[in-house]
Amino acid sequence: MDAYQPLLWDHLEKLCAFGPRNPGSAGHAQARAYIREIAGRTADTWQEQEFEVETSDRETVTLYNIELNFKGTRDQPPILLGAHYDTRPYADEEIDSVLKSQPIIGANDGGSGTAVLLGLAQYLHDHPPARPVRIVFFDGEDYGVRFSSDYFLGSTHYADQLAGQDKTLWPHAVLVVDMVGDKDLRILKEVNSTKSAPGLVDTLFQKAGELGMDQFFPKYGYAVRDDHIPFAAIGIPSVLLIDMEYPHWHKLADTLDKCSAESLFAVFTVVAQSLPEIN
Repeated sequence: MDAYQPLLWDHLEKLCAFGPRNPGSAGHAQARAYIREIAGRTADTWQEQEFEVETSDRETVTLYNIELNFKGTRDQPPILLGAHYDTRPYADEEIDSVLKSQPIIGANDGGSGTAVLLGLAQYLHDHPPARPVRIVFFDGEDYGVRFSSDYFLGSTHYADQLAGQDKTLWPHAVLVVDMVGDKDLRILKEVNSTKSAPGLVDTLFQKAGELGMDQFFPKYGYAVRDDHIPFAAIGIPSVLLIDMEYPHWHKLADTLDKCSAESLFAVFTVVAQSLPEIN
């Protein structure tokens, strides 16, 4: 497993080098191209899903989810692993009004989850899973202004599509990773996750304990709205791994130097080692 740690950091470095990756930006297009490149090298099949969303202020925005499929050796419903690859178009947690209008690099918020899933794509290519796995990079998670409904746009679109399908085609469970790269990583049991999928939460935290990953704390944390919520809302067991105590959230200071390869590797390892035990 240790060989994957530098790969995770390399992914995060490359993503941050693209700059802000908010929809419509040059960095966003570069991040999409990079994810597609990795998809072509690792996944059994993959697709990019283009769709349009009308926001609450009646703006039409074009977004792109990217899905990688790993067939698995068993004929079972897949596990869906998700993360958002877009970054915040404005640093609304800054105090200065000029700084508030600037887009963020999103090393942790957007970058870390994407890096972990890109690493897992390589891992699943190297170690084909028993149960099929879908890795989905969601767009538009962080698009909206505060208190608007313009969040989780990619995951909501994906879940809405599932809602129109036969339930036999649904994922067995959904696991979303977001803001998992900061140097002082503390992942607690997210409240909405424990309501939606208590067994999966226990599996992840028990595995973390077995592996000695002290970044995971088996205590209850915040109730967080993120890309797992649209799936939980239609009845799919859904879990979020996140550290909401990150002091640079939605600030220009959310940069690569605030993150660590050790944190990325801890989450990567727990997820990879938990997959065979998800029943």
